[in-house]
Amino acid sequence: MAGPTGPVADNELDPLFTDLAELGRIGVAVSGGPDSTALLVLLGRWRTARDRSQSLHVLTVDHGLRAGSRGDCERVVRLAGSLGVPASILEWTHPGGPPTADIQAAARDARYRLLADAARTHALDAVALAHTLEDKAETLLMRLSRGSGLSGLAAMERIRTAHGARFIRPLMSLPKARLKATLTQAGIDWVEDPANSATDRFLRAKVRALAPALAEIGLTTERLAATADRLARANDAVDRMTGDLAGRALVDHGGVASIDAGALVDAPEEVALRLIVAAHGRVRPGPYGPRTAGIEQALADLRADPGTMPRRTAGGVVLDPVGDRLWLYAEAGRSGYPTLTVECAGTHVWDGRFEIVVRDQPSHPFTVRAAEGNERRTDLPRRAAGSLPVVVGAAPSSGGLSPPEVVLRQVTQV
Repeated sequence: MAGPTGPVADNELDPLFTDLAELGRIGVAVSGGPDSTALLVLLGRWRTARDRSQSLHVLTVDHGLRAGSRGDCERVVRLAGSLGVPASILEWTHPGGPPTADIQAAARDARYRLLADAARTHALDAVALAHTLEDKAETLLMRLSRGSGLSGLAAMERIRTAHGARFIRPLMSLPKARLKATLTQAGIDWVEDPANSATDRFLRAKVRALAPALAEIGLTTERLAATADRLARANDAVDRMTGDLAGRALVDHGGVASIDAGALVDAPEEVALRLIVAAHGRVRPGPYGPRTAGIEQALADLRADPGTMPRRTAGGVVLDPVGDRLWLYAEAGRSGYPTLTVECAGTHVWDGRFEIVVRDQPSHPFTVRAAEGNERRTDLPRRAAGSLPVVVGAAPSSGGLSPPEVVLRQVTQV
């Protein structure tokens, strides 16, 4: 019988993989380490035990950051083949050289992008990831060390979307010891990533090394993970309140956002802060929001006296109180907003915020720049209107029969 450290039993598989039961094609991210190798083995058992029709496809990423990484990927491909599962090696190439700062964050982002691209290529419904109970606890401590708020401290999401692909973490209730026991029982080896013990280089490795000492004072992995789950419940409640407030107070003007200032003053502070961050994302979309301290100071100024709040910037966005609303619009760089010259058909990006889609070849170049003078929209404050782009000088197509089809649209995901 499976115990706290024993192998995973067949009767545990259906509850573990309930989020995968209705999917047809499932990607499995496998590094060759014990967690992801066990995920592949358990998915294979689950599929066989119930004679399920799901197809699996192993995805393994060669980050190219250390000697032997390619060999690890090839080992994963061989293991997948022995289990009757097709596999693909995804290569992270870095023409300008590998990253030298925040290596693990860069590698994680690259990994998700590669996995998302592969999910589209292979028409996968989702990609399964092998995060465990320890990962949940370690992430809580790492985010706490960085001063994260409630949303950051909440548990890792079991299901999330990144780069347009769906990712599912079915093993977060299991400790690593049980996954290793599962592999040992099956007679399957694994590799250990040296980064996992590099306490001189990586924060996660440092946190992992502290686990025994933390357990001595009651901060066990199980207790930390349970705390993360409770924080996630609280976070969901605040998110719902923020969504309700957004429906009443937030207006998206297409590249500019505004919020009813009175609503921000009256709302619970955490809800008001989240609404400002959400509006910030409407103006400058990206994987990371602005620094919390800047948004907190802006809200404090607004609540102290809405009439005298100074104009502030946070994360490349201006927070500007005009009338009874707080307006958010993109900050200009030191040399102003950029000017983009478009010479050919295709999709072009202006200021990282707008895409210019040109479907016909223009007969000569045209320009995309920030609106000036009478080009500015009259329904927005002057500065806000001046942060939006206009197309200037678009000419007939090379055939001379009609102007090119130019579509200006806001970037919504980075």
